[in-house]
Amino acid sequence: MKKLMTFLLAAVLLIGAAPVTQAQGNKTLTSKEADQLLQRIVGNWQVNQYDSDRGKFIETKGTANFSRDSKDNYVHEQLELLQPDGSAMQGDGFLRYSEEQNRFELVQLDKNGKSIVLMVGKWLPKYNTLAFTPVKGEKQWSSKIDPSMHCLYIFKHDGTFMKINRTIDKNGNLKATSQYHFSLPGVAKL
Repeated sequence: MKKLMTFLLAAVLLIGAAPVTQAQGNKTLTSKEADQLLQRIVGNWQVNQYDSDRGKFIETKGTANFSRDSKDNYVHEQLELLQPDGSAMQGDGFLRYSEEQNRFELVQLDKNGKSIVLMVGKWLPKYNTLAFTPVKGEKQWSSKIDPSMHCLYIFKHDGTFMKINRTIDKNGNLKATSQYHFSLPGVAKL
């Protein structure tokens, strides 16, 4: 009898919790929640990049700085990666949350400081991931961008995160084209 009561109590609690859990997964982010999410990437990071080259991944290392731009509430992403040939590759971009559009945006600033939305994204709490896809249709910023490209920011429980760029190959499979692993600068080792 005691086991039956425990089972029934657990079942009632699970049934009662299901709508709450489901509502949390489907709710839209508040501006404050989006800001807290973007704050997770702000800082100076060490970067390991794995770049797809001729079917295999090539590892390069570098640094990244994600800083807040208080004027327009952007997070400014700046990368510098050493390449196998000794040269340095630099990257630059901006992330923000548009409350009026209820979405995250990867943007580029033109020479006049006007933002051009390259990709739009949403928060997937189940996967702890910000998932971006290119703007499509008439508002697509460039015909040069692969319309099947995805960009994922995956947040890990240890405070680090990954950025994965992927596309759909000719067989319809998702293929990672590059991965960036961001970790806090480590302590010097002997």
